[in-house]
Amino acid sequence: MMSVLRYLLLTSLPLFFLEPVFSSEPVASSAAPGEASQSRASQTAALEASQREIAPPEPIVPPPKRELRLVLDWYPGPQHAPVYLAKALGYLETDDIELEIVTPADPSVPSKLVAASRADLALTRQPRLHLDIAEQKPLIRVATLIDSPLALLTVREDSKITDIAQLAGKDIGYAVEDNLSPSLSTLLEDAELVLDDVSLKDVDFDVVQALVQQRVDAVIGGQRPMLAEQLSREGVLSRGFLIEEHGVPAYDGLILIANRNHLQRQRETIQHLVTAIERASLWLVNHPEKAWQRLVEVEPSLDTPANRRAWPALIRRFSLSPAGLDSHRYARFEKFLKDRGEIETLHPVSRLAVDIYAP
Repeated sequence: MMSVLRYLLLTSLPLFFLEPVFSSEPVASSAAPGEASQSRASQTAALEASQREIAPPEPIVPPPKRELRLVLDWYPGPQHAPVYLAKALGYLETDDIELEIVTPADPSVPSKLVAASRADLALTRQPRLHLDIAEQKPLIRVATLIDSPLALLTVREDSKITDIAQLAGKDIGYAVEDNLSPSLSTLLEDAELVLDDVSLKDVDFDVVQALVQQRVDAVIGGQRPMLAEQLSREGVLSRGFLIEEHGVPAYDGLILIANRNHLQRQRETIQHLVTAIERASLWLVNHPEKAWQRLVEVEPSLDTPANRRAWPALIRRFSLSPAGLDSHRYARFEKFLKDRGEIETLHPVSRLAVDIYAP
Protein backbone atom coordinates (compact mmCIF):
# COMPACT_ATOMS: atom_id res chain seq x y z
CA MET A 1 0.00 0.00 0.00
CA MET A 2 2.81 2.37 0.90
CA SER A 3 4.56 1.60 -2.38
CA VAL A 4 1.47 2.59 -4.32
CA LEU A 5 1.12 5.92 -2.45
CA ARG A 6 4.77 6.79 -3.04
CA TYR A 7 4.40 6.16 -6.71
CA LEU A 8 1.33 8.35 -6.99
CA LEU A 9 3.01 11.18 -5.12
CA LEU A 10 6.09 11.24 -7.31
CA THR A 11 4.20 11.16 -10.59
CA SER A 12 1.82 13.97 -9.60
CA LEU A 13 4.51 16.67 -8.70
CA PRO A 14 4.73 19.79 -11.05
CA LEU A 15 7.41 19.46 -13.71
CA PHE A 16 9.19 22.72 -12.72
CA PHE A 17 10.37 21.08 -9.54
CA LEU A 18 12.20 18.54 -11.61
CA GLU A 19 13.83 21.02 -14.19
CA PRO A 20 17.37 22.42 -13.58
CA VAL A 21 17.49 25.90 -12.03
CA PHE A 22 20.20 27.25 -14.43
CA SER A 23 19.33 28.19 -17.96
CA SER A 24 21.72 28.11 -20.93
CA GLU A 25 20.12 31.29 -22.42
CA PRO A 26 22.10 34.59 -21.97
CA VAL A 27 20.82 37.18 -19.56
CA ALA A 28 19.24 40.03 -21.42
CA SER A 29 20.86 43.58 -21.02
CA SER A 30 18.77 46.40 -19.70
CA ALA A 31 20.17 48.77 -22.46
CA ALA A 32 18.73 48.90 -25.93
CA PRO A 33 20.79 47.14 -28.64
CA GLY A 34 21.76 50.39 -30.45
CA GLU A 35 22.87 52.18 -27.33
CA ALA A 36 25.08 49.29 -26.29
CA SER A 37 26.83 49.27 -29.67
CA GLN A 38 27.53 53.01 -29.51
CA SER A 39 28.92 52.69 -25.99
CA ARG A 40 31.34 49.97 -27.01
CA ALA A 41 32.51 52.05 -30.01
CA SER A 42 33.13 55.09 -27.82
CA GLN A 43 35.12 53.04 -25.34
CA THR A 44 37.24 51.58 -28.14
CA ALA A 45 37.95 55.00 -29.65
CA ALA A 46 38.94 56.41 -26.27
CA LEU A 47 41.29 53.51 -25.68
CA GLU A 48 42.92 53.91 -29.07
CA ALA A 49 43.36 57.66 -28.50
CA SER A 50 45.03 57.08 -25.15
CA GLN A 51 47.42 54.60 -26.70
CA ARG A 52 48.26 56.80 -29.65
CA GLU A 53 51.20 59.29 -29.28
CA ILE A 54 50.18 62.98 -29.30
CA ALA A 55 51.34 64.56 -32.58
CA PRO A 56 53.67 67.65 -32.24
CA PRO A 57 52.12 71.01 -33.21
CA GLU A 58 52.74 72.39 -36.67
CA PRO A 59 55.85 74.63 -36.77
CA ILE A 60 55.17 78.38 -36.81
CA VAL A 61 56.18 79.78 -40.20
CA PRO A 62 57.80 83.22 -39.85
CA PRO A 63 56.35 86.00 -42.00
CA PRO A 64 58.17 86.58 -45.28
CA LYS A 65 60.96 89.15 -45.34
CA ARG A 66 60.06 92.53 -46.77
CA GLU A 67 62.77 93.23 -49.32
CA LEU A 68 64.00 96.68 -50.32
CA ARG A 69 66.56 97.45 -53.01
CA LEU A 70 68.39 100.73 -52.44
CA VAL A 71 70.79 102.23 -55.00
CA LEU A 72 73.53 104.55 -53.78
CA ASP A 73 74.17 107.87 -55.52
CA TRP A 74 77.92 107.24 -55.73
CA TYR A 75 80.40 104.53 -54.91
CA PRO A 76 80.27 103.67 -51.18
CA GLY A 77 81.44 106.51 -48.96
CA PRO A 78 81.24 107.67 -45.35
CA GLN A 79 78.26 109.86 -46.30
CA HIS A 80 76.25 106.63 -46.59
CA ALA A 81 76.99 105.62 -43.00
CA PRO A 82 73.38 105.91 -41.68
CA VAL A 83 72.19 103.39 -44.27
CA TYR A 84 75.01 100.92 -43.72
CA LEU A 85 74.75 101.17 -39.93
CA ALA A 86 70.96 100.85 -39.90
CA LYS A 87 71.48 97.44 -41.47
CA ALA A 88 74.65 96.43 -39.60
CA LEU A 89 73.26 97.27 -36.15
CA GLY A 90 70.25 95.03 -36.67
CA TYR A 91 67.69 97.84 -36.61
CA LEU A 92 65.91 96.33 -39.62
CA GLU A 93 65.75 92.75 -38.38
CA THR A 94 62.97 93.37 -35.86
CA ASP A 95 60.77 94.54 -38.72
CA ASP A 96 61.75 91.64 -41.00
CA ILE A 97 63.24 93.97 -43.63
CA GLU A 98 65.93 92.70 -45.94
CA LEU A 99 67.85 95.69 -47.37
CA GLU A 100 69.99 95.28 -50.47
CA ILE A 101 72.45 98.15 -51.01
CA VAL A 102 73.57 98.54 -54.63
CA THR A 103 76.44 100.63 -56.06
CA PRO A 104 75.48 102.18 -59.43
CA ALA A 105 77.61 101.64 -62.50
CA ASP A 106 77.05 105.30 -63.36
CA PRO A 107 76.20 108.17 -60.97
CA SER A 108 73.41 109.32 -63.27
CA VAL A 109 71.33 106.12 -63.10
CA PRO A 110 69.98 105.76 -59.52
CA SER A 111 66.86 107.90 -59.98
CA LYS A 112 66.26 106.32 -63.38
CA LEU A 113 66.20 102.85 -61.82
CA VAL A 114 63.62 103.90 -59.23
CA ALA A 115 61.47 105.62 -61.86
CA ALA A 116 61.56 102.44 -63.94
CA SER A 117 60.59 100.28 -60.90
CA ARG A 118 63.92 98.45 -61.07
CA ALA A 119 64.82 99.62 -57.57
CA ASP A 120 62.68 100.56 -54.60
CA LEU A 121 64.77 103.46 -53.35
CA ALA A 122 67.77 105.55 -54.28
CA LEU A 123 70.00 108.20 -52.80
CA THR A 124 70.31 111.44 -54.72
CA ARG A 125 70.49 115.22 -54.30
CA GLN A 126 67.58 117.62 -53.97
CA PRO A 127 68.42 119.54 -57.20
CA ARG A 128 68.38 116.28 -59.16
CA LEU A 129 64.93 115.46 -57.76
CA HIS A 130 63.47 118.78 -58.97
CA LEU A 131 64.85 118.22 -62.47
CA ASP A 132 63.62 114.62 -62.58
CA ILE A 133 60.10 115.63 -61.59
CA ALA A 134 60.17 118.33 -64.27
CA GLU A 135 60.79 115.42 -66.67
CA GLN A 136 57.65 113.71 -65.30
CA LYS A 137 59.51 110.95 -63.49
CA PRO A 138 57.29 109.41 -60.72
CA LEU A 139 59.71 110.16 -57.89
CA ILE A 140 59.27 111.61 -54.41
CA ARG A 141 61.57 112.40 -51.49
CA VAL A 142 60.87 110.28 -48.38
CA ALA A 143 63.85 111.11 -46.12
CA THR A 144 66.93 113.30 -45.78
CA LEU A 145 70.32 111.93 -44.72
CA ILE A 146 72.35 115.14 -45.09
CA ASP A 147 70.54 118.48 -45.03
CA SER A 148 73.26 120.73 -46.48
CA PRO A 149 74.99 120.79 -49.88
CA LEU A 150 77.92 118.44 -50.38
CA ALA A 151 78.95 119.65 -53.82
CA LEU A 152 81.53 122.38 -54.31
CA LEU A 153 83.88 123.66 -56.99
CA THR A 154 87.47 122.62 -56.30
CA VAL A 155 90.73 123.80 -57.82
CA ARG A 156 94.35 122.98 -57.14
CA GLU A 157 95.98 125.39 -54.75
CA ASP A 158 98.99 125.65 -57.06
CA SER A 159 96.72 126.64 -59.98
CA LYS A 160 96.69 130.27 -58.81
CA ILE A 161 92.93 130.35 -59.34
CA THR A 162 91.73 132.38 -56.39
CA ASP A 163 88.61 133.92 -57.91
CA ILE A 164 85.72 132.46 -59.87
CA ALA A 165 86.27 134.96 -62.67
CA GLN A 166 89.62 133.29 -63.34
CA LEU A 167 87.80 130.15 -64.49
CA ALA A 168 87.09 131.75 -67.88
CA GLY A 169 88.53 129.55 -70.62
CA LYS A 170 89.40 126.77 -68.16
CA ASP A 171 88.50 123.06 -68.28
CA ILE A 172 86.01 122.03 -65.60
CA GLY A 173 85.31 118.39 -64.87
CA TYR A 174 81.93 117.16 -63.66
CA ALA A 175 80.37 113.87 -62.58
CA VAL A 176 76.63 114.50 -62.87
CA GLU A 177 74.70 117.00 -64.98
CA ASP A 178 72.82 118.64 -62.10
CA ASN A 179 76.25 119.84 -60.90
CA LEU A 180 76.38 121.91 -64.07
CA SER A 181 72.99 123.49 -63.91
CA PRO A 182 72.00 124.98 -61.58
CA SER A 183 75.13 124.65 -59.40
CA LEU A 184 78.00 125.59 -61.71
CA SER A 185 75.96 127.94 -63.90
CA THR A 186 74.82 129.94 -60.83
CA LEU A 187 78.32 130.03 -59.39
CA LEU A 188 79.71 131.35 -62.70
CA GLU A 189 77.01 133.98 -62.95
CA ASP A 190 78.21 135.36 -59.64
CA ALA A 191 81.35 136.33 -61.57
CA GLU A 192 79.42 137.42 -64.69
CA LEU A 193 80.34 134.24 -66.59
CA VAL A 194 78.19 131.61 -68.31
CA LEU A 195 78.72 127.94 -69.05
CA ASP A 196 79.89 128.77 -72.59
CA ASP A 197 82.84 130.63 -71.07
CA VAL A 198 84.35 127.36 -69.79
CA SER A 199 85.09 123.94 -71.29
CA LEU A 200 83.15 121.08 -69.68
CA LYS A 201 84.48 117.52 -69.39
CA ASP A 202 82.59 114.51 -68.07
CA VAL A 203 84.93 112.72 -65.63
CA ASP A 204 82.31 110.36 -64.19
CA PHE A 205 83.49 108.92 -60.84
CA ASP A 206 87.10 109.97 -61.50
CA VAL A 207 86.86 113.45 -59.96
CA VAL A 208 89.98 113.11 -57.80
CA GLN A 209 92.34 111.75 -60.43
CA ALA A 210 91.12 114.22 -63.04
CA LEU A 211 92.39 117.04 -60.83
CA VAL A 212 95.51 115.19 -59.62
CA GLN A 213 96.60 114.44 -63.19
CA GLN A 214 95.66 117.98 -64.25
CA ARG A 215 93.32 116.74 -66.98
CA VAL A 216 91.06 119.57 -65.85
CA ASP A 217 91.63 122.87 -64.05
CA ALA A 218 88.68 122.46 -61.66
CA VAL A 219 86.00 119.98 -60.73
CA ILE A 220 82.40 120.59 -59.72
CA GLY A 221 80.84 117.98 -57.47
CA GLY A 222 82.63 115.43 -55.37
CA GLN A 223 81.74 114.85 -51.75
CA ARG A 224 82.49 117.51 -49.18
CA PRO A 225 84.56 117.09 -46.94
CA MET A 226 86.11 113.88 -48.33
CA LEU A 227 87.33 115.41 -51.60
CA ALA A 228 89.92 117.71 -50.00
CA GLU A 229 91.27 114.84 -47.90
CA GLN A 230 91.45 112.53 -50.91
CA LEU A 231 93.40 115.13 -52.88
CA SER A 232 95.71 115.73 -49.94
CA ARG A 233 96.54 112.02 -49.82
CA GLU A 234 97.60 112.34 -53.45
CA GLY A 235 99.91 115.22 -52.58
CA VAL A 236 97.59 117.91 -53.95
CA LEU A 237 96.44 120.82 -51.82
CA SER A 238 93.13 122.28 -52.92
CA ARG A 239 90.90 125.31 -52.67
CA GLY A 240 87.11 125.13 -52.64
CA PHE A 241 84.30 127.48 -53.65
CA LEU A 242 81.06 126.73 -51.81
CA ILE A 243 78.05 126.93 -54.12
CA GLU A 244 75.67 128.08 -51.37
CA GLU A 245 77.89 131.14 -50.93
CA HIS A 246 77.59 132.05 -54.58
CA GLY A 247 73.87 132.30 -55.24
CA VAL A 248 72.58 128.72 -54.90
CA PRO A 249 69.88 128.40 -52.20
CA ALA A 250 70.53 125.91 -49.43
CA TYR A 251 69.24 122.43 -50.22
CA ASP A 252 69.32 118.86 -48.95
CA GLY A 253 72.60 117.33 -50.04
CA LEU A 254 71.63 113.66 -49.73
CA ILE A 255 68.04 112.44 -49.84
CA LEU A 256 66.21 109.14 -50.11
CA ILE A 257 63.70 108.91 -52.96
CA ALA A 258 61.00 106.38 -53.84
CA ASN A 259 58.61 105.74 -56.71
CA ARG A 260 55.44 107.65 -55.85
CA ASN A 261 53.31 105.13 -57.78
CA HIS A 262 54.33 102.43 -55.30
CA LEU A 263 54.40 104.59 -52.17
CA GLN A 264 51.02 103.56 -50.80
CA ARG A 265 51.93 99.88 -50.97
CA GLN A 266 55.46 100.35 -49.58
CA ARG A 267 54.76 103.14 -47.09
CA GLU A 268 54.87 101.04 -43.93
CA THR A 269 58.09 99.28 -44.95
CA ILE A 270 59.76 102.59 -45.83
CA GLN A 271 58.63 104.03 -42.50
CA HIS A 272 60.47 101.24 -40.69
CA LEU A 273 63.59 101.88 -42.80
CA VAL A 274 63.53 105.62 -42.07
CA THR A 275 63.13 104.92 -38.36
CA ALA A 276 66.16 102.60 -38.52
CA ILE A 277 68.18 105.30 -40.32
CA GLU A 278 67.22 107.81 -37.62
CA ARG A 279 68.37 105.42 -34.88
CA ALA A 280 71.65 104.82 -36.73
CA SER A 281 72.25 108.57 -37.20
CA LEU A 282 71.73 109.25 -33.51
CA TRP A 283 73.98 106.35 -32.56
CA LEU A 284 76.87 107.42 -34.78
CA VAL A 285 76.69 111.00 -33.47
CA ASN A 286 76.75 109.73 -29.89
CA HIS A 287 79.47 107.14 -30.55
CA PRO A 288 81.61 108.43 -33.47
CA GLU A 289 84.60 106.15 -32.87
CA LYS A 290 82.51 103.01 -32.42
CA ALA A 291 80.48 104.01 -35.46
CA TRP A 292 83.60 104.38 -37.59
CA GLN A 293 84.89 100.96 -36.52
CA ARG A 294 81.55 99.33 -37.24
CA LEU A 295 81.27 101.10 -40.60
CA VAL A 296 84.63 99.89 -41.89
CA GLU A 297 83.86 96.37 -40.70
CA VAL A 298 80.75 96.42 -42.87
CA GLU A 299 82.37 98.18 -45.84
CA PRO A 300 86.17 97.69 -45.66
CA SER A 301 86.75 99.82 -48.78
CA LEU A 302 85.95 102.91 -46.67
CA ASP A 303 88.90 102.37 -44.35
CA THR A 304 91.27 104.91 -45.89
CA PRO A 305 93.29 107.65 -44.20
CA ALA A 306 91.38 110.31 -46.17
CA ASN A 307 87.97 109.02 -45.07
CA ARG A 308 89.12 108.62 -41.50
CA ARG A 309 90.28 112.25 -41.34
CA ALA A 310 87.07 113.48 -42.96
CA TRP A 311 84.81 111.52 -40.59
CA PRO A 312 84.60 114.07 -37.72
CA ALA A 313 83.66 116.88 -40.13
CA LEU A 314 81.11 114.71 -41.92
CA ILE A 315 79.33 113.65 -38.73
CA ARG A 316 78.14 117.23 -38.20
CA ARG A 317 76.25 117.09 -41.46
CA PHE A 318 74.02 114.08 -40.80
CA SER A 319 70.35 114.84 -40.25
CA LEU A 320 69.11 113.62 -36.87
CA SER A 321 65.51 113.80 -38.05
CA PRO A 322 65.61 112.21 -41.51
CA ALA A 323 61.83 112.07 -41.91
CA GLY A 324 61.47 115.80 -41.16
CA LEU A 325 60.43 117.82 -44.19
CA ASP A 326 61.32 121.50 -44.69
CA SER A 327 58.52 122.43 -47.08
CA HIS A 328 59.77 125.99 -47.51
CA ARG A 329 63.18 124.75 -48.65
CA TYR A 330 61.64 122.63 -51.40
CA ALA A 331 59.21 125.34 -52.51
CA ARG A 332 62.05 127.91 -52.57
CA PHE A 333 64.34 125.72 -54.66
CA GLU A 334 61.53 124.93 -57.09
CA LYS A 335 60.94 128.66 -57.58
CA PHE A 336 64.69 129.25 -57.95
CA LEU A 337 64.79 126.77 -60.84
CA LYS A 338 61.65 128.23 -62.44
CA ASP A 339 63.01 131.78 -62.26
CA ARG A 340 66.23 130.62 -63.93
CA GLY A 341 64.36 128.83 -66.71
CA GLU A 342 65.64 125.42 -65.61
CA ILE A 343 62.07 124.10 -65.36
CA GLU A 344 58.85 125.22 -67.04
CA THR A 345 56.24 124.44 -64.40
CA LEU A 346 56.13 124.97 -60.65
CA HIS A 347 55.20 121.81 -58.78
CA PRO A 348 53.66 121.85 -55.31
CA VAL A 349 55.74 120.52 -52.44
CA SER A 350 53.36 117.56 -52.17
CA ARG A 351 54.57 116.45 -55.60
CA LEU A 352 58.23 116.83 -54.62
CA ALA A 353 58.47 115.46 -51.10
CA VAL A 354 56.48 113.80 -48.36
CA ASP A 355 56.61 113.33 -44.62
CA ILE A 356 56.59 109.54 -44.66
CA TYR A 357 54.85 109.43 -41.25
CA ALA A 358 52.08 111.89 -42.15
CA PRO A 359 48.56 110.38 -42.39
